[in-house]
Amino acid sequence: MAWRFGLVQKQNKCQIPLESIDIQVDIQGFTAHVVASMKYRNNEESPIEAIYIFPLDEGAAVCGFQAIINGRTIVAEVQDKKEAQDTYDDAVSSGQSAFLLEERNESSDIFQISVGNLPPKREALVELRFVTELSVESEGRVVFVLPTVLNPRYSPSLTTQIPRVFTVDSPYSFTFEMKVKALSAITEISSTSNTLKVEVDGINKAQATVSLAEPHNLKQDIVVHILAQEPFKPQAIVENGIKVEGREDKQGFMANPVVMLNFFPEFKSPKSSKVGEFVFLMDRSSSMEGSRMDGAKTTLLLFLKSLPDRCYFNVVGFGRRFENLFEKSKPYNDKNLKKATDLTQRMRADLGSTEILEPLQWLFSQPAVKGHPRQVFLLSDGMVDNTKKVIQLVRNQSGTTRCFTFGIGSGVSHALIKGVARAGKGTAEFVSDHDHHLQRKVIRTLKRSLQPVMSDVSLTWDLPEGWTLQQIPSSLPPLFSGERLVVYGLMKPSKTAIQGGQTVVRLQGTLPKGTKVEHAIKFPTPTAATTTGTVFDPNSSAILHGLAAKSLIQDKQDELSEKSGVELEEGQSAIVSVSKSANVVSKYTSIVAVDKENHEPVSGPLRKRMVPLAYSKLLWESLFEDSDSSTESMESMETVETKKGSFLSEDLYKEDPGELCFADFNPLPMMATRETVERKCATLPAGLCEDSSSTLTKSSGSLFLSLISLQQASGAWDLTDELLALCKVSKYAVITGCPKEIAVHTSKGKRLWATALALVLLRGQFLDREDEWEMIARKGQKWMKKNLPAALNCESLLQSASIVIDV
Repeated sequence: MAWRFGLVQKQNKCQIPLESIDIQVDIQGFTAHVVASMKYRNNEESPIEAIYIFPLDEGAAVCGFQAIINGRTIVAEVQDKKEAQDTYDDAVSSGQSAFLLEERNESSDIFQISVGNLPPKREALVELRFVTELSVESEGRVVFVLPTVLNPRYSPSLTTQIPRVFTVDSPYSFTFEMKVKALSAITEISSTSNTLKVEVDGINKAQATVSLAEPHNLKQDIVVHILAQEPFKPQAIVENGIKVEGREDKQGFMANPVVMLNFFPEFKSPKSSKVGEFVFLMDRSSSMEGSRMDGAKTTLLLFLKSLPDRCYFNVVGFGRRFENLFEKSKPYNDKNLKKATDLTQRMRADLGSTEILEPLQWLFSQPAVKGHPRQVFLLSDGMVDNTKKVIQLVRNQSGTTRCFTFGIGSGVSHALIKGVARAGKGTAEFVSDHDHHLQRKVIRTLKRSLQPVMSDVSLTWDLPEGWTLQQIPSSLPPLFSGERLVVYGLMKPSKTAIQGGQTVVRLQGTLPKGTKVEHAIKFPTPTAATTTGTVFDPNSSAILHGLAAKSLIQDKQDELSEKSGVELEEGQSAIVSVSKSANVVSKYTSIVAVDKENHEPVSGPLRKRMVPLAYSKLLWESLFEDSDSSTESMESMETVETKKGSFLSEDLYKEDPGELCFADFNPLPMMATRETVERKCATLPAGLCEDSSSTLTKSSGSLFLSLISLQQASGAWDLTDELLALCKVSKYAVITGCPKEIAVHTSKGKRLWATALALVLLRGQFLDREDEWEMIARKGQKWMKKNLPAALNCESLLQSASIVIDV
């Protein structure tokens, strides 16, 4: 939730004082149920209309909303979007307090609450409920993220800017409590954003309570990692049907049981002879400045050095404009690799605001290299508002191009990052500003892209007699080994359905060359009986029903992207029906609440308010220092854009002073200076060591990056002055330690010995970063094995090198 943006009056910069925020989170396995309560007070003399904008993961299902004014609870209901807007407008115009919650048109991960006729000198307690799937990292950690930052989204047309407001200045209380019920015993609960107070249940080790040990910094998301003993065990989680009082359920969506399946299939893929075309699209907008850009540059260097032989590659930087390294993808060789590493050295966050559509259009206009499947790696902080156009473009190219995405920092658009990956049949990863695992995640994804995938993925359901099932989603994506697959099943019993028994679900797929794969999950068939609850009863939260409804809505919305006419209308009608049955907000529905019990309409002139900018008061005043800043004569955002230049760009959204520097990503000793290298090599005879002109190596950076940057495209290292300085070995040690089978004074002999030294240094000094250099080392070993004399093997050469280097 974008707590630091707050509830604001609609047409000026005045903020409604925020008194308290309370967050209650219930974690069950791979799901989370969140109830957020926000208390505001209108201190003005007149009723006001206000709006509140907040971000959520695009997979989150907003399924409950209520407001409490003067002790009266106003519970909302889902209506068709236009109907809900009319209901809200009619209530406001008649003097009734009303609330409207809707998904914004720009992006499916941005929501807006409108509050109409909030009485003067009164408090409003706004309670929002949503459910969400939790991601699972490669190490098995389940990740919960509570968004607290809504970053600006760049619009090429400047006509649909998301409104933004001030940070909250007045003091208020913030409480956060999480109850965890894992699927096996908890081994660790940690956070990259906060210091936590964790209490694991003394009897049931799979349960724990979590709270914040220190006040939360509202400039970053809350991120909690949960690790259990059996993180990758296939799981079936069942939720009985729920009959909700006061809610129409024509489709029986809530009344029937729902099962959530979590598969983690692992399989060995046969090696493919095809080597891909790899294109790295890197965000160079001004919002990437600082530690984000430094981390991205490190990631790009590792990515470039990890590419396989015989591939093609290109690098594209984008912002308001884009710059490509090559006019078309080039072969991966030393000459082209040097151009790419030189570009990495020069790269800055200097291309203005974020525009992703244009560079993608340029990329897809280039013919793919024949025999080299195209793989695109998109790295961005995701601040755009033409998300739907970007996703549709990627979907149109999914037959020839796979897209893998990486979201950087707090406030990144999950709708963009996940949507592009889903449309491009790839995977999505997220890295917070304080999580230094970007390099690992990119290299891990590169490994995936080199693997053939399991295709023709399907599920077979063996149900007891009398049961039918609706699978959500209906069709399944290709899978990589170890990748998580989530599928929901809406189980519908007939009157004669057999109660009890067991349901078996088989996951099937095909590997290249026709190899078949099968995994199975068994679980007790749920009973047909339902429980009863109210619309906003946390004890009948219907987590799985809400998530299944959201998945079905997303599935149908993806299908509608290519529909028109009658098919489009029928598809929209089906989405509205599911949305109303499950009480889940969609693109075509909203939640509306009207205070009908108050028989005394709110009187007085209604002061409408807008949301200006998420900048400080000082910045706001500087923007309007030569204009009339009264609430009655505020300029439109577009006028201000013309007057003040680029103030809508991300230039004003730089990180705070004291942010992480480049060295924080690589906390290792600084590399040797040129003078140190020359001094160490002064005693070496001419001709032993070659000179390296690597600009990246000459710059200040870590020992790790300096060593990586010296590797050639083939995988070999040259015996250079810099390499010996990094290894801290003398010429005498180099000559005497080299096996006699290698002619160290020949060109190939030098490279063999240098490669062995470099690999030993990697293993000895940076074992904790093996995920990052594993592919680099594998490429080096492959080159060594190919070029070693018959009398010597790779293991013995590395053993000799380990004696020379004291690590």
